[in-house]
Amino acid sequence: MSQIELGIRDFLVRHPEIEKCHQEGLVNRRALARYLIANGVGTPAELDAVVASLRRYDFGDAEGKGPELFPAIRVTLKDRIMIVDFEKEKALLQDLQRVIGQFEYDRGDTLKFVVGTTSIKLFVDQAKEPTVRSLLSRYKVRSRLDRLSEISMMFPDAATETRGVLAVLTREFALNDVVLTELLTASPELLIYVRDEHVAKAYEIVRRLQGSSASAKATPRRPKARTMS
Repeated sequence: MSQIELGIRDFLVRHPEIEKCHQEGLVNRRALARYLIANGVGTPAELDAVVASLRRYDFGDAEGKGPELFPAIRVTLKDRIMIVDFEKEKALLQDLQRVIGQFEYDRGDTLKFVVGTTSIKLFVDQAKEPTVRSLLSRYKVRSRLDRLSEISMMFPDAATETRGVLAVLTREFALNDVVLTELLTASPELLIYVRDEHVAKAYEIVRRLQGSSASAKATPRRPKARTMS
């Protein structure tokens, strides 16, 4: 891959709105090439090379069947979640075994923990903080986040073998300025954590994807406008 192609990929990853406009046939390729050059991707003398690279670039026009799965997902929302990031310690893992027994999953209690390379993250309801207070006092807390909401999306089993599922979500969140605080997968379930100020918009996006994907499947799409060179 050439330096120009690498530059184009890096720039468009940081500006997903351009990709979406291209998919709708709204982008003049030569104008985009001049814009890229103005932002440091190539030089004015390389305009034709940038245009040629854009012709070859995969703008994601074929996203696979990811969007088609959204009408089938089950979505639930839960607020007042707390995430605590501990420094990784063997004793903490042993104490977690004791704490697990104090949570009632059949009544909807939230308890998840992820063991990373250098840390252990604990996901609990804020109301259960007294239950984990001994852990907060005994072990080193790297960070603590509260006032979070959990959006759970239960996909069909086919999602684990389908390209483009996460790409659809993350692109829509980026285009709408929704910041993902944390993301977990327990395939085929996807769990997204966002702060209170983002939860309404994030939930709206997920519901819109459900509806628009269903409509797109039922209604033939109009031909796209031709992308000009």
